[in-house]
Parts: sequence; structure tokens; C-alpha cells
Amino acid sequence: MFSFFKKKKSKIDVPYDTKLIKKFHKDHEKLIKTVTKISNAMEEGDTKKVKSLLSQLKTELLGHFMEEDIKLYRYLKKYYVEEDDITKTITMFEESIKDIQKDVVSFLDHYTKENTPLDKKFDEQFNAIVNALGTRIRTEENNLYTLYIH
Repeated sequence: MFSFFKKKKSKIDVPYDTKLIKKFHKDHEKLIKTVTKISNAMEEGDTKKVKSLLSQLKTELLGHFMEEDIKLYRYLKKYYVEEDDITKTITMFEESIKDIQKDVVSFLDHYTKENTPLDKKFDEQFNAIVNALGTRIRTEENNLYTLYIH
């Protein structure tokens, strides 16, 4: 009686997507191109273009991170639910990307402000973020993405 009051259990069902990893590789290529454009604009001293490209980078990164979270991590956790070592690895990747995301978004929020100068500190932080993202991309592609199988 009154079964409509019962709360239905939420079940995350993430289907396998044969094109997902290919899309993520393309995302990575696009991110690298945007970073290269930022570096070139910095060399040219075009602050306005740098800030515009930083905003573009933020949009691209956040979209990529969100899609990885929704489509990749959820699928992998479900697929490997019985394999503790792999689940730990997936969780480690997921937690580390959240830290990277927080740092990158904070950096981009700060330096996309109109009156924030793109000084030596910006160069240092930008290079550190680019290196961290490059390492992350290689690690994902060589380790995490290989787990996405069907």
C-alpha cells in the first residue's frame, strides 16, 4: 500500500562507449594545442589573447574532467567492483584529478581576471601546471585508459 512513497534505489548504469577513449585522446590533443597557443601568445606579449585562451582552457578542462568522472570512473568502478587492487588504482586516479582540478581552476580563475598581471609568478605556475597536466595525460593514457575494455 502506498508504494509510491517508497524511495527508489539509485543505480548508476554507465554503458560502455566504444568511442570514449578515442574522444579522450582527441580532448588531450585539443588541450595541448590550447596550451601551445597560450605559450605563443605569451611570447608575443599578447595579454588579452592569453587571458582569452586561459578561459578557453578552463572550459575545455572542466568539460573533460566532468566527462571522465561521469563516463570513465563510474564505469571502471562498476566494471572492476570485485577487483580491489584495480579499484584502488581507479580511486587513486580519481582523487588525484580532483586535486589537480582544484589547483588548475584556482590558477585559471585568478589569472583570467582582467586586472591580474601575467608576471613571472604566472609563468612559473603556468609551467608547473602544464607539466602536471602533461604527466597526468601520459599516465592516464598509459594506465587508466587501458582498463577501459569490454
